[in-house]
Amino acid sequence: MRSDRISSVFLMGFGIFFCYQSLRLGLGHVRDPGPGSIPFLSGAVLVGLSLCIFIRSIAKDQRSAGIGEGWQKGLWVVGSLLAYTFVLETLGFLVTTFLFLMLTLTSDKPRKLLSALLVAFLTVAISYLVFSLWLKVQLPKGILGI
Repeated sequence: MRSDRISSVFLMGFGIFFCYQSLRLGLGHVRDPGPGSIPFLSGAVLVGLSLCIFIRSIAKDQRSAGIGEGWQKGLWVVGSLLAYTFVLETLGFLVTTFLFLMLTLTSDKPRKLLSALLVAFLTVAISYLVFSLWLKVQLPKGILGI
């Protein structure tokens, strides 16, 4: 698909730029990594994944989906992400993330409500355990205080 090729080339260029800039920070050594080691690995992963997408799009050799198809989904995702950022401080991380996941899981394809509830709950619970309890990151508590 043509759109996959264009986006993969853009992401590949972004990953190469990221790798180049992280080299300027210094990679360090295996036992003593420098400040540029993680950004370099992230850029390298981005280049590798975008290369896979590029190769896959060439191998498929399908017609490109027109610009008129699927724009509603993109608009829905952008709108819901904007709404997420606006209500995050007010409702808090746990409530906002749960509601966002429920909306996105049930909007695209009609799923069973129970599976959407389970996925949203597990995602929020694991995120809370990792970021708040393990890494000690302060997440927005919101009006409910959770």
